[in-house]
Amino acid sequence: MRQRLKPAGLAGLVLAAGLGRRFDPCGRRWKLAAPLPDGRPVLRAACEAMLEAVDELLVVCGEHEPEAARVLDGLPLALLRCPDAGAGMGATLKCGVRAAEPSVGWLVALGDMPFVRAATVGAVGASLRAGARIARPWYDGRPGHPVGFCADLRPELLAIGDAAGAGELIRRHGPETVVLDSDDPGCVRDIDTPADLAGA
Repeated sequence: MRQRLKPAGLAGLVLAAGLGRRFDPCGRRWKLAAPLPDGRPVLRAACEAMLEAVDELLVVCGEHEPEAARVLDGLPLALLRCPDAGAGMGATLKCGVRAAEPSVGWLVALGDMPFVRAATVGAVGASLRAGARIARPWYDGRPGHPVGFCADLRPELLAIGDAAGAGELIRRHGPETVVLDSDDPGCVRDIDTPADLAGA
């Protein structure tokens, strides 16, 4: 498994640094390593959906980096440990953006969303490659993932708050955002509790 990214046109970032306390309040089970009905770990399924759409894939981890390396073994991606992951999703996202400087932009996905279809990821990536500043799928009136950001938004991405994530940036650029109507319920479905593993 590569540990550094080479220059890429479109970089994928999978944010996988959360502790998942709602899944297991005791902290004994890391939800991203939990098996889906088809046997794949949650994080592996989320990453596999990304691979065809991006030129490089970076998984940003926290303290569960050894487990992430185990469940992702053999996939063509890089792992990055975020030292301040505990500060929030924004800190994790900025860590990934600092590590990858693609010419087109970033596709940002969440490690606990294993049901997103590869075709959905591909549609967001194609929109970004075609010149969109921000692109994301929408399902049944709800915004989904992954979210695509063009490369010239790098300074704004690096200026987001550690805890808040990129929501304010997306709202600020609302008129420039390409909304992709999707029939993929997986783009809005995450894993919060063990019952969520039995997804379609």
